[in-house]
This record gives sequence, structure tokens and C-alpha cells, in this order.
Amino acid sequence: MKEYLKSSKTSRYKNKRKNRKNYRDEEIDPTQLPSEAQERSIFSKIDKNFSFLNSIFGNGIGLVEAKYNFLEGRAQFGVAYIEGMADTKLISSQIIEPILKGMVDIKTDFDILALLQSKFISVPKIKTSNQMEQVVKDLLEGNTILFVDGKDTALIIGSRKVEKRAIEKPNNEVAILAALDSYTEELETNSSMIIRRLPTPNLRFETFTVGKLSQTKIKLLWLEGIANKQIIEEVRQRIEKIDIDAVPGLGTLAELIQDNPVSLFPKYRQTQRPDITARVLTEGRFAILSSNSPFALIAPISFWDNFKTIDDYSETPFVASFLRNIRITSFLLAILVSSLYLSFVTYNHTIVPPSLALNIASGREGVPFPSVVELFVMTFSIDMIREASLRIAGAVGFFIGVLSAVVIGQASVEAGYVSASVIIVVAIASISSFAISSTTLVYPARLINYFFILLAGIFGMFGLINGIVIVLWHLLSLKSFGVPYFYPFIPFDFEGMKDTFIRAPFSLLKKRSRILAPFNRIRMNKKGE
Repeated sequence: MKEYLKSSKTSRYKNKRKNRKNYRDEEIDPTQLPSEAQERSIFSKIDKNFSFLNSIFGNGIGLVEAKYNFLEGRAQFGVAYIEGMADTKLISSQIIEPILKGMVDIKTDFDILALLQSKFISVPKIKTSNQMEQVVKDLLEGNTILFVDGKDTALIIGSRKVEKRAIEKPNNEVAILAALDSYTEELETNSSMIIRRLPTPNLRFETFTVGKLSQTKIKLLWLEGIANKQIIEEVRQRIEKIDIDAVPGLGTLAELIQDNPVSLFPKYRQTQRPDITARVLTEGRFAILSSNSPFALIAPISFWDNFKTIDDYSETPFVASFLRNIRITSFLLAILVSSLYLSFVTYNHTIVPPSLALNIASGREGVPFPSVVELFVMTFSIDMIREASLRIAGAVGFFIGVLSAVVIGQASVEAGYVSASVIIVVAIASISSFAISSTTLVYPARLINYFFILLAGIFGMFGLINGIVIVLWHLLSLKSFGVPYFYPFIPFDFEGMKDTFIRAPFSLLKKRSRILAPFNRIRMNKKGE
């Protein structure tokens, strides 16, 4: 008897712990509860539907519910919407008021839902559903739900309240001879900017919803008949595999779908400019737009695409080629000039001309720190000043950044903490990084600069050369959605080389890339051909 009581007590204790564990698991993952509750049909009674919605949303979300009699009291309907998400003026003038004032001669049986759509409601976006899961989803998107007493089907009426900022000039990608509009946070507005530039039925849009909690809407764009179908199918599969709570923006999405996300180099490009997006679509690439994001994600790209701007295709070929080579040279200076200086003054003295070496040595007289420490401290200080100036809005941030750099640099030299040559080298590296046209490549350039400074400070020119080989090896191993990152060098494509270091005249840019557009390479013909 004692053993039975003991075993019974142990069993009850285990069941209690098991139930407590299950309860804790439900608390840890509450996102499953609404989805389980939503797997049911709509009730035929309005009050039951309202009660169910209140149990799903709780208090405080701003759920508005109201019932009305219509058709001279012979029927009853109820509307539900979330205040702040839906357009209350539209609901009042286009939904509720026409139904209450509507009159119809009813002599036979009729479909009341069809009557409401055809006779009374003048909103174009209407659909029906008999599932609560769809009703809850549309409520959260700002739509209005209309229930009719005695019907287990609801009308979902488009009433989303659109609040958007005006289209402004692009801040990060300033162009001289290009359009002056940029993306906003409104997905449909951004889509319309692309349609306006590419008014063709071959422009394809595919909509996805990612993020279990954020329910972020994204659109995949490509040109049918030009883009490589294998690349489009690959990115579609990667998007569908995303299983995450929230996708706040394109940066998160890009990391989830790109090749080798731990790599320092971006395998995609973010742009504020719809004209850039339209142009790359004609080349066979795809773009992704996201709700709540004023950027577009462009892929696949090569390393050389980071140095192209929309102005390259507005200037003459010679000017565009000259400016593109300036950007490439600026990138090399941003990552190499500091480490080259360090290797010359630390280990490889014989490379430096005697007069220059004498000037550097006299400038370092009295400096208490070795050159590698000088470079690290000053480079980090400049990066810190740049970051601080970005966090201060307007011209004040720019003024503080310039003032801080001048004061700190001048005071450090006069105090004898650093040499004037180090200030010059760091300034050249910092200014060069501003000339990099792609914003996604600026921060990798800074980090590579630190990496090369470290190698040059320890091993001199030998370490720097090995560091360059490591970076090149890494670049050659990367791919962007299946496209080699060093294309058109590897694999070599002569047509692609015409728009890499130089921008050849348009008369010579007749063919698209054989990787991006393998089945439609001709982009320009002579009239009559």
C-alpha cells in the first residue's frame, strides 16, 4: 500500500512537472496560440465573431466593432477594423453609409453578400473568406471586415490607411545628371517608380510575406525573357526557406538569402535610386523591394559593380571611364596607403628615397609611440569621428566632424604624440573611402585597412603581400547567387569587360552578360535589322 501511494505520488509529481513544462513552453512560444485559434471557420453570428476577435487581439490594439440594421431591419451586418490602420473616412462614406441608405426591391431569394458588393459598397478591392485566419491577417493589414448575420462568410474590404512621406532626393547616392527621386517606405509607391521606368508586361512582380511576427511584405522583381530563370528560381527558394520572427529591413533579408553571409564583401547592392534598379533589371538581374524600407536590394553583382554609378551612363564614355577608374583607385588607396607607409618606415627602409626617409625621420623625432600604434590610434579616431558625425543630423554633424578632425590632428602633432606624416597618410585613406560609390563597400574597406595595417606592422611588406593574396583568394572564391564575384575576369567575358574598368560607347555595348541573360543577350540592334 505504501509503495502504491509512493508511486502514485511520484506519478502525480511527474505529471505536474510535465504540465508545468508544457505551460512554460507555451509562454515561451506564444506565436503558436493565435495560429491554432485561427484554424476555424467564421461563425454565422456577428457577436460570436466579435468575441472571437477580442479573444485573439485582447485590449489596447484599437479594434473597433459595430453592428447595424439594414434593408429596413430585415438584415444585420457588423464591421470590424483596427483604428489607426484603417481609413475611417472611407469606411464611413464608402461602406457603412451606402449600406444603411441602400434600398432594393426583394421579391425572391438572393445572395446578400453579392448584393452588398454589386449594389452598395463602392470600394474596388473586395474579397470573401470563410476562415478566421485570413480575417485576422487582413485586419492587421488595415482592411475592414464585414460580417452578415446568418452568413459564415465575410467580406474583406480594402481600407488601408496609407501614410507616407513625400518622394525626396536620394541622400546616399547623389547623382549629377540623373533623376532626383528616391524610394520611400511604402512598397506600392516604390513599385510604381519601377513600372513608370519600365512600362512593359514583361516586368514581373512576385510577393512574399516573411517574418512570423513582422509579416514583412517583399516583392521580387525581374524581367521575363531576360533574367536567368535558374537565378530567379534560386532566390525564390531562398526566400521561401526563411523562418524567422521578424525581418525589419532589407539588411536582414540580404543576410538570410546571400551566399556566404560571413564574408566581409557584400554579394548584393542596396540602392535608394529607382533608376539604378530599372537599369540593372534590363541587364538580367533581379531586385527586391520591402515594405518599411526606402532601399532596393540588387543581385547578383560582381565586385566591379560596386564602382559603377548611374552617372556613368549619362556622361561621355571617356569621362565615365575616367571617373570609374578614380573610384577603383580610391578603394585601393583606402585599403593600402596606410599599410604601405607602415611597411616602408618600419621594415623596408631601402625602398623609400633618402630625402623622403629623412623628412619622415625628422617628423617622428620625439614621438613616443611606434608607427603601428600611431596608425591604429589615428585611423580609429577618424572612424570614430565619422561615425559620430553621421549620428548628428544635418550640417551640424558635418561641421563637428570636420572641426574634430582638424583640432585633434593639429593638437596631436603639436603635442608630439603623432607625426605629421601619419596624419597625412590617415587623411588620404579616409578621404579615399568617401569616393567609393557603393555604400555597402565602405565599411569592408575600413576593416580591410585595419587588417593590412596589422600585417604590415608585424611582418612588413611580406605580411602586406600575403594579406593581399588572402583577400584576392577570398574574392575569387565568392559567388553572388551563383555568379562568380570576379566576373567578367573569372570566367572571362569580353563583352562584360567593355563595362568594367571602362564604359565603352553604347554602340559597342550590344550584348548582355552571358551569365545573367543567357537566352536574350541582344540589347541593341541597328534600326531595320
